[in-house]
Amino acid sequence: MTSVQHEEWEQRFVVPETMRTGLAQLQEASLQVAAQMQSLNSQRGSELAPRANPLMHYGSPKLSARRNASLLTLARAASPSPRLAPRADTLDPAYGSPEITAIETTAQFLEWYAHVEGRLAADQDAESLAFASHLHTRLDECTRMEETVNKVEAALDTLRGDYERVGERTGGVRMACGVLQTRQGRLAQMAGEINERLDVYGSLGPITQFFNAPGDSVCMDPEFLPSLERAERALEFIEAHKDARDSELYAMRFAQCRSRALTLIKMHAQREFRRLGAQSNTNSASSEHVRVRAAATRLRPLLMALQQRGTEIHTNAVQVLADVEASYFQMRRIWLHAHVPQSLQSIEKEHTDEAAVLRDWCAFVMGVCADEGRLYAEFFGISSGKGLRAHEDMVMHVFYEQVRPRIIREAQVDVLAALCLTLLAYQRPNESNEPVEPGEPGELEAFYAVVGAVLEDAQQRLAFRAQAFVRGEITGYRMSADDAQAAVQWIRSVDSDDLADHWEYPPVQRLRWLVAQISGCVDTEVQHGLTDEALAACKQSIATHGARTVRDSVRGDADAEQLAHQFVTCTMTLADQAAEPDQTHYGGLNTGSARFSCDLPV
Repeated sequence: MTSVQHEEWEQRFVVPETMRTGLAQLQEASLQVAAQMQSLNSQRGSELAPRANPLMHYGSPKLSARRNASLLTLARAASPSPRLAPRADTLDPAYGSPEITAIETTAQFLEWYAHVEGRLAADQDAESLAFASHLHTRLDECTRMEETVNKVEAALDTLRGDYERVGERTGGVRMACGVLQTRQGRLAQMAGEINERLDVYGSLGPITQFFNAPGDSVCMDPEFLPSLERAERALEFIEAHKDARDSELYAMRFAQCRSRALTLIKMHAQREFRRLGAQSNTNSASSEHVRVRAAATRLRPLLMALQQRGTEIHTNAVQVLADVEASYFQMRRIWLHAHVPQSLQSIEKEHTDEAAVLRDWCAFVMGVCADEGRLYAEFFGISSGKGLRAHEDMVMHVFYEQVRPRIIREAQVDVLAALCLTLLAYQRPNESNEPVEPGEPGELEAFYAVVGAVLEDAQQRLAFRAQAFVRGEITGYRMSADDAQAAVQWIRSVDSDDLADHWEYPPVQRLRWLVAQISGCVDTEVQHGLTDEALAACKQSIATHGARTVRDSVRGDADAEQLAHQFVTCTMTLADQAAEPDQTHYGGLNTGSARFSCDLPV
């Protein structure tokens, strides 16, 4: 309430002097009651709530304007004069006036009271107002923050939309890049194919110039085989694209290059083989092999390339390979024709036993065939072939021409048996599924074939001579008078437990020897047949000639027939025992080392 309003109230409502004292007392009593109520509430604590004082609203900052107006009206009505009282705010030292004016009128009191009440209300509401001001400040900040958040959300929505659009565009760009990469790959592949095709046509000139270069060492150039492969690939490409322009011309030119390369290989190989054949040394096989292997190291890449192309359907390559192999075998044949007979003669001079000679011969030619197989493999990369078999057949033919006449001329059964056993030792081994290395038995077909043929001749010769031996030494045996007397003495002194003691009938002895010789040398059926034939001849000789001779030697004795019968019985038993292959001696008489011969036709 302003001072102007206070003056108006004081003029209209003047407080009489008689009421001032009462109002002061009333104010003092009101303050005392308020103090007592506050003290009582503090003693009770929180149990009872403080009761409202009906007089407290006079000191409350919430007095209504109507009450204040009523009080001022009463004050002005009681005032004796219209003089204005000093302003109550002059009582406050904060206004710079230390003077305290006495309250003389009701209006002054009411003004002072309103001023004090306003100051109290202001002091009481200062914290609330400050908090309210703080809340208004925070509210403004929250409002601004909310606006900022809304702006940020709007910006994020904008960025999210931009991101989605960028993602969509990136996906489109990525897809487009994938399409471009695929197209680029196809274009690169197409470019490579085009370059490859262009290289095929462009390589004709350098390849032709390289193969037509002068000199004899073109084949030894490191680029020779790669150039040959390039020419063949180009030829295959052109034959696969016959519809291209000038394809027939290019095919003919590349075919000529390939033929030229194969011809160069053939010429170089034949030249090397002729040089090796002219420098061959028949005296030293080891030095010859070293020299040939050194040449194989140089020629093997070319000959293996030729061998690989010779297995394909290239008529020119097949013919070139055949010519090169023929030159190779001719070179080897030059050396073997002199080396093999010379070596066989040297071996023959070292032994006097026919079986030992044949054994060393077989070992020698077997080694020659194995060496030839290894040399062929070192040159051509394979260890078998028709040309190699024919070459080894030539070596074995020399061996066969040396061995067969010796077998045909041989008449001794024991020598023929020893030859058969020797040949059986070099017979083809049992078939096996295991792989074989070059020079092993699997690569010695020619050797085993000739050994089988020679063995067959030796077995036939042995069987023939065994039959002749049976006819001449068993069937043709004639007992002499001395043998008859020996037989009679043996019969009279013989013990049934030891029949072959001190003496044995010569045909039985020869039967045992023959069985021991042919055992294991011929087939089982042939051996059984020869044994049965010899046993029958022996028994026939015992029953006819032997019994008659014994009977005639004791003519006139009463027991002549009994002696003859006993002779036949004991000798037959010995003959049956002699026919067994594992029986070689009886009664200490060694018949295995006995040697018989007969003057029968060869």
